[in-house]
Amino acid sequence: MALISDETIKKVRESNDIVDVIGSYLPLIQKGKNHFAVCPFHDDHSPSMSISRQKQIYRCFVCGATGNVITFVMNYEKISFSEAIEELGKNAGIKLDITKNKNQNSPYKEYYDIYNIATSFYKNNLNTKRGEKARAYLSNRHLTKEIIDYFDIGLSLNDGLSASLAKKHDVEKLIDIGLARIGPKDIFINRIMFTIKDNHGNPVGFSGRIYEESNNPKYINSKETVIFKKGTILYNFWRAKETIRKKKEIIISEGFMEVIRLHTIGYDNVVALMGTGFTKEHLEILKNLKVNVVLNLDQDDAGVIATITIGRMLNSIGINPTVIIFKNHKDADELIEKEGKDTFDNAYKNRVSFIDFELNYLRKNKDLTNAEELSDYLKEAINLINDIEDEILREVKIKWLSKEYDISEELIRSRIIPKIQNKEETNHDSKPLKPKKYDKYDISEIRLLYLMLNNKELINYYENHLGYMNDDKRRVLASSIISYKEKNKTFDYADYICYTIGNPELNNTLNEVTSFKQIDEYTMEEVENYITNIKKRRVEKQINSLKEKQKNTIDIEEKKRLASRIANMKKEVLKW
Repeated sequence: MALISDETIKKVRESNDIVDVIGSYLPLIQKGKNHFAVCPFHDDHSPSMSISRQKQIYRCFVCGATGNVITFVMNYEKISFSEAIEELGKNAGIKLDITKNKNQNSPYKEYYDIYNIATSFYKNNLNTKRGEKARAYLSNRHLTKEIIDYFDIGLSLNDGLSASLAKKHDVEKLIDIGLARIGPKDIFINRIMFTIKDNHGNPVGFSGRIYEESNNPKYINSKETVIFKKGTILYNFWRAKETIRKKKEIIISEGFMEVIRLHTIGYDNVVALMGTGFTKEHLEILKNLKVNVVLNLDQDDAGVIATITIGRMLNSIGINPTVIIFKNHKDADELIEKEGKDTFDNAYKNRVSFIDFELNYLRKNKDLTNAEELSDYLKEAINLINDIEDEILREVKIKWLSKEYDISEELIRSRIIPKIQNKEETNHDSKPLKPKKYDKYDISEIRLLYLMLNNKELINYYENHLGYMNDDKRRVLASSIISYKEKNKTFDYADYICYTIGNPELNNTLNEVTSFKQIDEYTMEEVENYITNIKKRRVEKQINSLKEKQKNTIDIEEKKRLASRIANMKKEVLKW
């Protein structure tokens, strides 16, 4: 991680209002002075994350996730602290020199460096005299120089890359990451090269396309490596995610050319699957985005099956996508090339809900005037409606099916299995929360820590009137709060959260304190009561320890002395 000064961190945090930033990722509802969102860090179905503009923090009352604007971006985007600072710096117009260092400590730094060199090498090839035919091919596909540069499109020629890289890098590594074979010889020869970047913008692979007459495969792709896992990457996601958040919509296509072609007509929220299947990792990305999903896959039979497979996976997590459909062309690239922007715009505007798309598919090749085939269709349609997670959509489709085919709602409902709501609470790792019982002494420590986090004047009061916690982890948190205040001459909770990053134990204790149901208002009488409870717990522990000693000693005088100490301590407690 690049070294970033405390002043820079503070400037970036203060320049990004937490409500505005989280609101760019998630729909917000305002209730009183706070805003609320469906928590993206657990399987949430109702707004349980509270965002405070006044305090510049968020916390989820279900899973315990808590933090400031920086930790939100870190956890949501699954990026490092420095990358979150960089992204928020860009958002606020603050220039930071972090990019060149962000892979500095990665165990795969050398691999990223190699792929950056390879990208530049291929791009340079395209601009040479030997790249004339490839440039002509791209020009005929209506790809301008600006588009070619924007998407880092290049050209592989005859051997050259691996020999050049082998001067500085071990050949075995070049083979391991899919750029060379024994020789060293290049993997990619005489192909237009599409650079594949991971979800954070690092080049990690290539797809090479033939551009001259050849019996070779149309495309060859980089093999999977430690830095290139197809099932975790959506092509162009790293660049499109900002537009996706702003538009609250993501368009999913099958290949690179659909993404590139749609960009040329103004659609910058498009990603592609790169010919791989739709994975659980892809599903997790879409689940976290909390945006509308539009499926724009190929229009052939394979594309229709893929659309249904992906649509069902999305339905299973409560996402109801829409589907772009058109005729006479295999994919959006071909449609736009042959018929232009307006035709695609019209298809986009007239996209259908996934449930209607699948119902239409079920009707395909069925003669609905035939009673037997109609019956088969209705059974399939009811099964399909039964799988809809959204209660309102399921209700709408029950009524539609009843009206459309003149069959009773009662009959349809008799075949619908009621959905059982899973009310089990989970934490942000999607594991069930184990219920923890708190007594009044635990609550006193948790409540006092919460008040210290939110009221800096109580930090001094704690030091002067108590100075300890009975629970070891809470004692460490209290000491950390004091140390931070002494170092900075003040205390700001939102800034303090950055101070705790990198200390999981401290963060866990902080989550315990902030996820417990709390109110901000307090009285000094209440504070005194917490302090008294904590003191009582300490004395009770000491009394129990003395009783254990008394029980285990055979010395009569020692027993009497211990009994006297216990009696005096009990009297002291009674005074409280």
